[in-house]
Amino acid sequence: MGHPPLEFSDCYLDSPDFRQRLKYYEEELERTNKFIKDVIKDGSALISAMRNYSSAVQKFSQTLQSFQFDFIGDTLTDDEINIAESFKEFAELLNEVENERMMMERKKKFEKDGERFYSLLDRHLHLSS
Repeated sequence: MGHPPLEFSDCYLDSPDFRQRLKYYEEELERTNKFIKDVIKDGSALISAMRNYSSAVQKFSQTLQSFQFDFIGDTLTDDEINIAESFKEFAELLNEVENERMMMERKKKFEKDGERFYSLLDRHLHLSS
């Protein structure tokens, strides 16, 4: 919903219509402010959850890799050997995925820092000339 424009000429008249339009803008500003605060709060919660997820995946992978059957007799059965190998392969796959995810995060951070550096350098060079 669009709001009626605030005209400077109406400002000094201080009419009831101007007050009503000003009230609409103030209410919209409060809603926008609340929305921005909610976005920041939810974004922070998402980042925290992603960090927790990353550490949980790493812990799960370590648990799978350290899994060993207690066996009766001299050796493990073929099924037990296959299960243990599958756990280890799955754990290695999880480690690779997590390492790639962390590498992508570092790459994004590096590119962002590089972009900021180059924009500052460009600005400095333009000021020098």
